[in-house]
Amino acid sequence: MTATTCLFSLAKTKNIHYLVILFLFSFKLSAQNDTIYFNSEWKTTVKDSAIYYRLKPVKIKTRKAIGRKIPYVDSLYVIKDYYVKNNALQFEGYTKDMEGNDNVGKAKWFKEDGTVLYTRDFNKPAPGTFRVPSPPITYLNYSITDKSLLTAGYEFCVDCKTNNKLFLGIGYGVTNSYNWQYYGLPDLHLSQNISILFAKIGTTHKNGYIMGGLSLMNFIDLGFGYSLPYNSDKAPAFEGFTMSLNLRFTRNRKAYSQFIGY
Repeated sequence: MTATTCLFSLAKTKNIHYLVILFLFSFKLSAQNDTIYFNSEWKTTVKDSAIYYRLKPVKIKTRKAIGRKIPYVDSLYVIKDYYVKNNALQFEGYTKDMEGNDNVGKAKWFKEDGTVLYTRDFNKPAPGTFRVPSPPITYLNYSITDKSLLTAGYEFCVDCKTNNKLFLGIGYGVTNSYNWQYYGLPDLHLSQNISILFAKIGTTHKNGYIMGGLSLMNFIDLGFGYSLPYNSDKAPAFEGFTMSLNLRFTRNRKAYSQFIGY
């Protein structure tokens, strides 16, 4: 082996060593940049003061993560937090944002020994909280006693988990002329729909009413009841036995009876 060959071989070996050192340094630097450290109050801090740490979140398809699609959200971030003390998992879940603030689906919190401390499904409201049901249902109601009343507005399905539906409605109605005038009546009501029957109670600023009757898949309610004015001396005196037809329009399949295949 010549001196030139030896020098070339030595230089090649040194270059390999440099590449290995450079790779390890880059890997260590990347790992540091991909790790976020938190103190006991979950504020970012340096490693020496950290209680928890989080690896850089990775993205996963929404359906694969939570088993269903979310409108306009193709992917979610996988959030995993760890205890610095023993590298045990402290939290795992999915979020829409990389910072882990907009949780979706099921999440778990763990103790340092690995046992589950708490679980929560972010698709459901937290215990003790109230969430306004969504989306709203458009309703159209026609009632008649001695005069006619046409009302339209929105209903919210307060309880739609079973065939016993509870609807909360807010709307505005117009009744035909009294002395050649028309009157507007704001409407607030509750309707309990059980199978093919319904019972309804409601009020305007002029009268209160109760209704009951038949419901066809919760799409059509055909009822009969009574309306009692709060002050019969003032028009409109919407008083007496009442017949009504109520229609619901919504994309919320749970609002309708399962008789229609939902």
